[in-house]
Amino acid sequence: MEIRKGEIKSLILEVVKEKTSCEKDLLQMVIEGAKNSNFTQEASDCFIIDNCRNIYLAGFETSAVVATWCLMLLASNQNLQERTRAE
Repeated sequence: MEIRKGEIKSLILEVVKEKTSCEKDLLQMVIEGAKNSNFTQEASDCFIIDNCRNIYLAGFETSAVVATWCLMLLASNQNLQERTRAE
């Protein structure tokens, strides 16, 4: 399934518009940063979208590297494989 750039933009903005809690999470901080700037609405939306994309990709990259490293360690250590299977 291919998702187009415009679809990602609209999905992110939809999540931002539906956000009702004022709890200080990362998304709320990005939204507040955009609101407190001198950006136009279009630039503010772009700021939010770019930050959400970067955070998603950074998290994906980190998880992929950790999973690969764990598999490499398991493959190179028979004792560790056996202990992992036992758990």
